[in-house]
Amino acid sequence: MHPHLFQFGRLVLPTYGFLVALGTILSLVVCVRTARLLFLNTDKIWNLALLAIFAGLVGSRLLAILLQWPHYGARALSVGLTGAHGFGAGPVGLAIALATGVLYALHAGLPIRRTADAFAPSLALGSSVASIGCLEAGCDYGTPTRLPWAVIFNSPAAVPGTPLGVPLHPTQIYASLVDFVLFVVLLWLLHRPHYDGEILGAWLFLGGLSSFLLAFLRGDGGNGVLFSGLITITQLVAAAMVLGGGLLWLHRPQGAQVSRGG
Repeated sequence: MHPHLFQFGRLVLPTYGFLVALGTILSLVVCVRTARLLFLNTDKIWNLALLAIFAGLVGSRLLAILLQWPHYGARALSVGLTGAHGFGAGPVGLAIALATGVLYALHAGLPIRRTADAFAPSLALGSSVASIGCLEAGCDYGTPTRLPWAVIFNSPAAVPGTPLGVPLHPTQIYASLVDFVLFVVLLWLLHRPHYDGEILGAWLFLGGLSSFLLAFLRGDGGNGVLFSGLITITQLVAAAMVLGGGLLWLHRPQGAQVSRGG
């Protein structure tokens, strides 16, 4: 659509990068706010957030480059660095960020479940904004469709491999809308009495389910396929999220504390 938000000579500001940065800033603001609602140390939460974001971005980009290398060779560097195969728009980067955050929380003495509850709404919001960046860059594109709301990419500056001139499912818009609705739902749950870990469980289950289903409409391979094409990496991670979220809701620890946000 509009891969470059601003260009002056060789100076280029990618639309995707700008929107990811915007989504990250909004997520940090929301995260600090929810941490206060749950009576958590905001300084530690801030440090955890920055570390998790860095790990999610770098780790997912490296994975994207490795997965795309057999198809694009050296061009995989462009695909991996400009595509939305990382934090916010795909579950792979979120999984890396989540693992990093858990390790830091243990080191800093933060309560794992309540800390995760504070982060869940901001993760949904960041993913929602980043998905619009995907739409502008042409990554995470959908399968061909004749629906009246199909999108057509025409810019040669789109991510390498994006079909040009073909009506496609606007999977980026689907993902953005779903994540924003999930953000609102999580905030609503956060302000109601809940057990520590329930907000995280809701994000894992609902976010994983939506990612798994939307992967069937994606035409880019979903970050690579496994088991002879039976499932994509995105779907595998999403299935693990659904399982983890369901277990958090079904198996509450004895003496679990009820939190009241706000």
